[in-house]
Amino acid sequence: MGVVIRQSAISTALTYMGVAIGYVNILILFPAYMSPGEVGLARVIQDAAMLMVPLAQLGLSQMVLRYFPKHRQGKEFPEFVSIIFGLLVFTLLLFAAVFLCFRSPVGSYFSQQSPQVIRYLNQILALIMIMTINQVMMAFCHSSLNIILPNFLKEVVLRFITMAGILLFAGQLITFTGFVYLLIGAYLLNLLTLTGYLAAKKVLRFRFRWQYFNLAIIRQMVGYSLFTFLAASGILIIGKVDSLMVTGMLGLTENAIYTTAFYIAVLIELPRRAVAQISLPVISRAFARNNHQEIAGIYRKSAINNLIIGLLIFIGLWINLDNIYSLIPRSEVYSLGRMVVLIVGSGKLIDMAAGLNGEILVLSRYYKVNVYLVAGLAVVTIMANYILIPLYGLSGAAMGSAMALLLFNLSKFIFLKVKLKLQPFTRNTLKVLVIGGISLFIGLWLPKLSNVYTDILVRSGSVTLIYSIAVYLSHASDEINAEVKKWLNPNP
Repeated sequence: MGVVIRQSAISTALTYMGVAIGYVNILILFPAYMSPGEVGLARVIQDAAMLMVPLAQLGLSQMVLRYFPKHRQGKEFPEFVSIIFGLLVFTLLLFAAVFLCFRSPVGSYFSQQSPQVIRYLNQILALIMIMTINQVMMAFCHSSLNIILPNFLKEVVLRFITMAGILLFAGQLITFTGFVYLLIGAYLLNLLTLTGYLAAKKVLRFRFRWQYFNLAIIRQMVGYSLFTFLAASGILIIGKVDSLMVTGMLGLTENAIYTTAFYIAVLIELPRRAVAQISLPVISRAFARNNHQEIAGIYRKSAINNLIIGLLIFIGLWINLDNIYSLIPRSEVYSLGRMVVLIVGSGKLIDMAAGLNGEILVLSRYYKVNVYLVAGLAVVTIMANYILIPLYGLSGAAMGSAMALLLFNLSKFIFLKVKLKLQPFTRNTLKVLVIGGISLFIGLWLPKLSNVYTDILVRSGSVTLIYSIAVYLSHASDEINAEVKKWLNPNP
């Protein structure tokens, strides 16, 4: 357990380091050295590849995570690895064939607003292939209890190479196409590193002895992978399809504006990842002991604490939005995404306020329901974007994203309330919302200072102080109050 906790802590630190590098890339370097159209094209190439990865692997990485522990110490382990990679080759060839067959319809979708995308379909396919194999390798690493190396490669190395690529492009040492190939090379480097590590640890062992190939077990494994594929596809569709639809329906420049605004809003949900990572084993243990009261407590605590943190970040973004955009190069273009930040941010805040509903649902006996909800919501997201983007442009895409999060969380809330008699909201929820509303009003009312950095410091500091004191005095969160008391009186 100590190894898991230590690796989780290091992994979380790497994630936040990667986020910091990512913000430098997205908010400063990309806008400064690439045109909005080039930024939009770079984003859509990556987003399109990420969106297609679940279709290319059909749940194989989830299959590894589920069945690896069962086979790791058995004599049939090399056969298990062989089955995984045999299926991987099959799914990649099948996907490549389908992709090439639908190349023309895909190209026609982008032909009017973003014809530049068509020139990079081969690169997108290559990226999909590399990312898919990479996902399976990462699953083997996670199953081998090494989450540090995959996270380091994904969160830090990849973003550093991206940063280097932008700077090389800025110095005219490479073209935009060269940047795309450098990006593909970065993913390939990650793949080769993971492959070398797994080979050195003797995880990648292949052998074909037919007596170990049990068809019933293989059918069970394939069935599980196809089922989990629905959830993985749905989650990525919800998170990435708006970028592709904005590109196809509005254009690459609009996608650059949208994805930049979206990335700003994502800041709201970052604390949730750490809370979920810490809480998952606790929830799992509570279900194992059938401790309904503990689960209910975790649900309520996660909801109120996530709301307190998420609402403060949301308020901070809102009251500093003009300042943030003034610091982004070509602000006159990217500031058109201001409403996107607020709308998407509202959706992220709803997700924070709902607590760990998804984690509780997945770890309960009703885990399959989450897959159906995700799959259904993916369809709703596409339909909402198809209707709203032509009507409201970038704000329509943001509305589709926020609506998806609202419906997703509402569905999980109703299901957990009906089936498990769990609900996360208390009077403290209303207290925090009132405090947040007052703090937001004060932050917007404060006079603007001439220096942007001074204004951010004074405005953010004033609101944070008022908000924090009010939350503490309201006793909205026992955990936060206890931590504050420890800080104020470390030696009672």
